[in-house]
Amino acid sequence: PTFSSITLGAYKYSFLIPVSSELLTDAGFNMESLLAEQAGNAIGFAVNNALTVGTGTVEPNGVVTASGSGITGGTAVSGAFTADNLIDLIYSLNGAARRLPGVGFMANTASVGAMRKLKDDNGQYLYQVGVGQPDSFAGFPIFENPAMADIATSAKSVIFGHLPSFKVRMAGGLQVASSTDYAFNQDLTYYRFLMRVDGNLTHAGHIKHFIGNAA
Repeated sequence: PTFSSITLGAYKYSFLIPVSSELLTDAGFNMESLLAEQAGNAIGFAVNNALTVGTGTVEPNGVVTASGSGITGGTAVSGAFTADNLIDLIYSLNGAARRLPGVGFMANTASVGAMRKLKDDNGQYLYQVGVGQPDSFAGFPIFENPAMADIATSAKSVIFGHLPSFKVRMAGGLQVASSTDYAFNQDLTYYRFLMRVDGNLTHAGHIKHFIGNAA
């Protein structure tokens, strides 16, 4: 084995929400709870996008960016994958890594829908709907991620591999604070939502991607 190291920092994701004192007083429901829920969703989507396709410069090195070269194929017009392409992607991974717990596919909704339609030579679907567990393709679980690229030429629309090899560092989790002093002259309460996070792949060969053929 060869050992190397990665350095995980902490990229900041934050924003402010101003709320009038009248709204806080007269809303008739828990405004702070609503703000926390919506802000958590907003930061969650932004962080997930960075951890998926981030460039590694001013944001985390996303799992797709860090993934190794796997298979290029599919339909040249649309970049759509075939069942054989996904099977080739499975076996582009080292055999030892392929047997680790946590190995699976990751794709967005449209790509998962395309995988759902793939059949073998006997007309049997290769996609299996899970009950109480993730759906699977060719025996491996599928994890849906909205930040993955759509099927297109030259797009990395599917990744496969040992997903736990992608490590995420969260510096303190989601931080929420409020201030009535920041805009005292406007009678506003400002809520600040902040998260610091970074991520990278520990083993370059543990996750591979599929790229659709260029037209």
